[in-house]
Amino acid sequence: MSEVGPEVAGELARRTSTCWVGVGDRTRAVWCAWAAGGLCVVSGGDEQAPLEVDDGAEVEVLLRSRDTGGRLPAWSGTVSVVRPGDEAWPEVTDALVAQRLNLPDPQAAPARWAATSTVHRIVPVAPEGR
Repeated sequence: MSEVGPEVAGELARRTSTCWVGVGDRTRAVWCAWAAGGLCVVSGGDEQAPLEVDDGAEVEVLLRSRDTGGRLPAWSGTVSVVRPGDEAWPEVTDALVAQRLNLPDPQAAPARWAATSTVHRIVPVAPEGR
């Protein structure tokens, strides 16, 4: 359940590079970047383990502060797959390249991700009752 609305969720997500994504009874730590109005994650291929979430699913996102390491408010979001050729692809992959530590051959990363990985964008949704 969201503890904050979409605007606050976006502001918090811009301040972190690590989050936990809860899907059903599973929660996974992932590295991430904020772009195109959502929290973006690349997984599969040579990147982190596949996120294993369906397009259109709702997930819970838990964030930690980059500065203090403390837990930030959780929020819910809707997942979409960002595909090569989508309008958001360049913005999303540029943000992921910038955030990814120790990325081999950053210029080739978007093409590599297009071939072997899945890029997800999680867009915050308003808490129920707000």
